[in-house]
Amino acid sequence: MRKTQQEFRGEGFKKQNDAFGGELLKGNPKTKRPLHSKLPIHLTLRARKSALRLPATYAKVQDTIRRVAHKHGVKIYKQANVGNHLHLAIKIPHVARWAAFIRELTGRIAIVCRAWAGNVGFWMFRPHTRIVRGWQKAFRIVKDYIGLNQLEAEGIISRKEIKNLRDLRAIFANT
Repeated sequence: MRKTQQEFRGEGFKKQNDAFGGELLKGNPKTKRPLHSKLPIHLTLRARKSALRLPATYAKVQDTIRRVAHKHGVKIYKQANVGNHLHLAIKIPHVARWAAFIRELTGRIAIVCRAWAGNVGFWMFRPHTRIVRGWQKAFRIVKDYIGLNQLEAEGIISRKEIKNLRDLRAIFANT
């Protein structure tokens, strides 16, 4: 049985139309992607193969993310390269800059990892975005979640050890 994606709950995640893309899209979207230039955005990019964290591609992927974000004026607050997907907490300078940023980012990463992905399309879904409504509690939850994914990818912790983000904070407090 396939595990489902954790849901963010709380004050900063009440609006239903703040998320778009990823597994949410089953066909041609009928609404436009909700974006906000004054609030952070949680961006998830899912690849078909685990080529993002290979020794030959890891540094190139990280460098590509940094360079493309800098070029388009996108601020990256936290990022996690999990191998088959990326998590980024970002802030875009203007909604109109989104299309160029995501087009260049996904295209360059696909080119870097193309040799290990095969002939099928590199990305499994369209980019998933969620507006984080709030700079305090909701933003901290997203940053902790991305940090949890990074620690899990590095093999420091396992998902079995962490049932929720409170357990993760307890581990950080004890170390």
